[in-house]
Amino acid sequence: MKNKLITFIDAFAYYIISAFYFWVYIFHGGVIYGFFPAAVGLVKSVQNRTEGHLPIKTVFSDTYRQYKSQKWLSFFLFFLTSSSIASTINPALVAGTGIGFLQIPLILVTMMLWVHAIYSVYFFAEQNKKPAKWIYALAFDTSIRHPFKSLVILTTLLALSLLAIINLIIFIFFVPPLFILLTKRLIYFPDILTRT
Repeated sequence: MKNKLITFIDAFAYYIISAFYFWVYIFHGGVIYGFFPAAVGLVKSVQNRTEGHLPIKTVFSDTYRQYKSQKWLSFFLFFLTSSSIASTINPALVAGTGIGFLQIPLILVTMMLWVHAIYSVYFFAEQNKKPAKWIYALAFDTSIRHPFKSLVILTTLLALSLLAIINLIIFIFFVPPLFILLTKRLIYFPDILTRT
């Protein structure tokens, strides 16, 4: 009983520290550009918990240095997500301008981009020897070929995002590693990704 309790406390502390570094590296890269390297670092740190014992800060700093040039996905996520939220919170913003008919396609494209980004994060964390364009294309193809898994991943993301409204502290410290733990079994890794 004592060993299980110590293991639980150790895992709990590890995931909270991982979430802390996730937010630190999001702000380190600028909120607009920091998501992608921080998310790959989070996936690698959660994998590191079971595979190796590198310090969490080392995993995040190495990953950030390796992927800090992948800014465009973070920028598009930030821009489309903020545009979608602005169009749903303030309907007068889109009603009077005549672009209200773009609200639903904007939200759908944002959701598709989030699913693509999640697949891309996992694929970059798994394989970094392939070219970036190839991994982005494979992530897009995989997210389209497996619509049910993509829908479950998106539903999980939306459900966990609602925790920000309920309790911001729980969202900050528990949602990032919890999302990785919930979705790592859902992500389909094609055989071509692991082939050399």
